[in-house]
Amino acid sequence: MRGCLQATAGFVAALFVLTAMTALIGYNLIVVATDRETVKGLFSGLDEVVRQTAPALIIEAARQEALARGITDLPIDEGQLQTAVATVIPPGWLDEQAEAAVDGLYDYLETGDPADAAVTLDTRPLLDSLRGAAGQQMVTAVITNLPPCTGVPNFSTVGNVDIPDCLPPGTDVQQMSNIVHTAVVNAIDQNPEIVANAGVVRLPLFGAENGSGLSNERQVQWARWQRNFSLAHTWGWTLWLAPLACLLLIALLVVRSLPTWGHWWGWPLVIAAVTVLFFAIVTPALLTFVARTAVPPPTDPLALPLRQLGLNLITTVADRWLVRVYFQAGILLALGVGLILMAFGVTAVRERGY
Repeated sequence: MRGCLQATAGFVAALFVLTAMTALIGYNLIVVATDRETVKGLFSGLDEVVRQTAPALIIEAARQEALARGITDLPIDEGQLQTAVATVIPPGWLDEQAEAAVDGLYDYLETGDPADAAVTLDTRPLLDSLRGAAGQQMVTAVITNLPPCTGVPNFSTVGNVDIPDCLPPGTDVQQMSNIVHTAVVNAIDQNPEIVANAGVVRLPLFGAENGSGLSNERQVQWARWQRNFSLAHTWGWTLWLAPLACLLLIALLVVRSLPTWGHWWGWPLVIAAVTVLFFAIVTPALLTFVARTAVPPPTDPLALPLRQLGLNLITTVADRWLVRVYFQAGILLALGVGLILMAFGVTAVRERGY
């Protein structure tokens, strides 16, 4: 009978190790993924990414237009464009809008109401910048770097002003910049949505299809994600119930003294903690390897900052998850070692007859 109980307890101890590892890894991943403040912190570098990529996009567009006109050597003042973009975007503004997008998404995930799935963007700082000297500098930088016309220019309309896609001979760049900037300001001030909301724009995250809200397919998809999120957020802590139940069952099956309690609880705790700690130690290198292998370095320089942002997101999530895993696994390890030492100590005292 005793051997049968010990064999059953051994199976339960192995089950404890598996469930404890699942709880340590899974619960902490749930906590990180469902914490909106953690997710907000992932987008802290968005400003820098846009400042790097926007000038490159403008340069690439200008060069493609020049090639279409037979111009292969187009001198572009990259420093001027970089400065103009950095000046026109208010510091921290893009990060704030990214946080607003996260808030809108999490409002929906937490409530399940599609009406909450919206982003409120405060465009006033950007619009004020575009209206002022920074906007003028940006327009001047773009126009200065337009290719010279080798034929009839194509025109784009901003407000009520036609803007050429190349510089006609004899063009007064400053005069054209003033005209274009005025047209941009007028277009902003005459936009009915901007005027009606005083520059604060509310955008549905999932859009409206056929004028009647989300399509049935999207409703089903997002409803499934929302249910999974709500389930994980509300009941993720129950992952710890299985290992706790295993420990209690072990106590009922075989624990009859302090030494047996120390060994039957201590060793499973130590094994689970050490295994998870080993997994946590190799995880960062493994994630980095997988991320870099799955997404090889792009040949397009415009994609490099975006790839780096993606890698930073993975690293940040992993770091925050690892901090929690290290702390909780360390507690389990300390408890396990303490119980084992207690078991050996009590046994030694009894053998000496104290």
